[in-house]
Amino acid sequence: MIKNRIISSLRTIISTLLLVIADVVAIYVVDYFSADFTIGYWYNAFIIVIAFAIANALLWPIFRRYFMKIIIFTFGIGSLFINSIIFYIASLFVPGVETGLYGILQVPIVMAIATTFISNIINTSYYDRYMKTILDYAIKQKVPYKKRFPGVVMLEIDGLSINTLKKAIEKGIMPNIEKFIKETHTLKEWETDLSSQTGASQAGILHGNNRNIVAYRWVEKENNNKIVVSGKLSDAPEIEEKISNGEGLLKNGISIANMFSGDSKIPTLTSSKLNGLSNIYNKTLNAVFLDSYNFQRLFILFIWDIILEVSSQITHFLRKIQPRLRRTIVYAAVRAGANVVLREVTIDVLTSEILTGDIDTAYATFMGYDEIAHHSGVQDNDVWGALKRIDMQFPKIISAIEMSDRDYKLVILSDHGQSNGATFKQRYGISLGNYVRRLLPDDLKLFKTAYNIDHFRDAVIPENKQIRQIKEKMGLIRDDLFEDMDSLQNIKEDFQNKKPAILFENKQFLALHDKYSNSLEYITGYESVEHSTKKAQDSELIVLGSGNLGLIYLTQWKERLNYEEIVMLFPDLIPGLVKHSGIGFVLVNSISNGGMVIGQNGIYYLNTDEIVGENPLDGFGKNAAMHLKRQNSFDNMPDIMVNSFYDSENNEVCAFEELIGSHGGLGGDQTKPFILYPSDWQDPGELIGASSIYNFLKKEIEELES
Repeated sequence: MIKNRIISSLRTIISTLLLVIADVVAIYVVDYFSADFTIGYWYNAFIIVIAFAIANALLWPIFRRYFMKIIIFTFGIGSLFINSIIFYIASLFVPGVETGLYGILQVPIVMAIATTFISNIINTSYYDRYMKTILDYAIKQKVPYKKRFPGVVMLEIDGLSINTLKKAIEKGIMPNIEKFIKETHTLKEWETDLSSQTGASQAGILHGNNRNIVAYRWVEKENNNKIVVSGKLSDAPEIEEKISNGEGLLKNGISIANMFSGDSKIPTLTSSKLNGLSNIYNKTLNAVFLDSYNFQRLFILFIWDIILEVSSQITHFLRKIQPRLRRTIVYAAVRAGANVVLREVTIDVLTSEILTGDIDTAYATFMGYDEIAHHSGVQDNDVWGALKRIDMQFPKIISAIEMSDRDYKLVILSDHGQSNGATFKQRYGISLGNYVRRLLPDDLKLFKTAYNIDHFRDAVIPENKQIRQIKEKMGLIRDDLFEDMDSLQNIKEDFQNKKPAILFENKQFLALHDKYSNSLEYITGYESVEHSTKKAQDSELIVLGSGNLGLIYLTQWKERLNYEEIVMLFPDLIPGLVKHSGIGFVLVNSISNGGMVIGQNGIYYLNTDEIVGENPLDGFGKNAAMHLKRQNSFDNMPDIMVNSFYDSENNEVCAFEELIGSHGGLGGDQTKPFILYPSDWQDPGELIGASSIYNFLKKEIEELES
């Protein structure tokens, strides 16, 4: 015991000396290269290190107290300037030191670089020291509470499929996860809903309800064709208001870096509660800035991750790795923000709340893997480093739980997986939107998006004069059909008695009906004609991508067009889509048959489970029809929903946006996330759909509280 203490003390002394020497060298480096900083006497470097440390200890808490909001609103950059001011004050007490504006900015940053570098070299955990700082802060925040039952901490690794997780464990990249599986936890696969993306999954997991979340982005036709984006700060609050009943997983907990809050009263960096960057400040973020070095360290790691990304781009180019995307410096900054800054901020906030012990539940998301896999590939070398860093966070959480007065159970899970493959545009030289445009009349205008990956510009979609009259007449069809109807089944039963004249007296429709005795004959026999794309602007057509799920909205109509209407108006469209080799199937809704899943050589009728020809859902999972039937009942469904092919041999799909790793539709690992839960919990059985995770976790949380 005494021997261990002596070794620990010696290690601390040696580490401290090395860090001091590193800072001294950093000061000499700035003195040599900078024209705006002069050290004076040679021994001043040592005095500066000591003076700066003392000044930080005395002044940083004061500056932090009065300028915290400025620090947060400047995304931490303000702390760098405050630290420079503290350095300038310290330098005033060292005779012979002369420094200008650039000098007082340069010296603290270079010192921080040296400190971070040496800490990594000698394997000194800065976070162990910082956790003691967080503990002191948490003790001051503590209030008397009567809660002694264990809480639950849920950590999400965004986008990580169970198969990629197992691969990472095999490669020795995630030893802490492996240890959990072997000793304390049970690993289980679960299945997402059809909209296999964060918006639908987190809504289901945190609120138990993801109904009408069609995809990551969709169109509200009746709302002036507004494009709704799940993660957009202006849209997420409205979505949460619709899905929440006040009984979310986090109603007595904290939400950190999530899309939705789970009804948390402490939503930190949560999209649905930000509603604009002006609301970014949250008291919990104080835990990130308890000492002046912490954010400098984050800033350096942020810059280093950008360097790693640039290096990766060069490597991918030289090795001619395919598929490959053009990745900009803007993306490099976004990647570093997700992979480094949000990860570290999440851990600081979470450990602080665990140590305080007042929260019953916590849910935090690590976004780094998902962001990198989108652009580099699901199992590219780039992702392993991100997963390794995420795995390194779990011992910090365990340490915080052990130091806390209150016990917490740990759950680790993912919201969806990702499937790999070259994009639709890379494979076929044309976007889905432009391909759809080719199958429509020349005067129909296509809404084009500049960046399909992140967000969409607002669009004013003018009306097409040539089909305005058809639109007005077609608008009457649904009124006639749905009058006095209780369900879609009633429509089918009374179909012959209520068939609309405009549809069945249309010459084009009658010609098609006479030529083909059933829908499959029409799909396989109709020869589509591709029209010019010369006017693909300012459109009456919106085509969106959500991974390998495509959404086609014919926005001249404020209601969803059905199969019969589409066949009459645009006979080239459906056959042209399903015959394309990049498309696996399309989903449309029929007046007479309900949901129809149409492939190149077969149709699956969702209402009756009848299959004509080949099953278009083969290879897409045993529950594919169930998911599609549920999806078909959602509001704001596109007129045509498109799913790309799935190549089971190569485990590939093709995204309709420019992402190599993608998710949103069916096919491959994107629908196969995981959950890792304490082994003493009851086996939940088969977990299908995000709401099944909510029900499982809610039950365990309530049992712990009882």
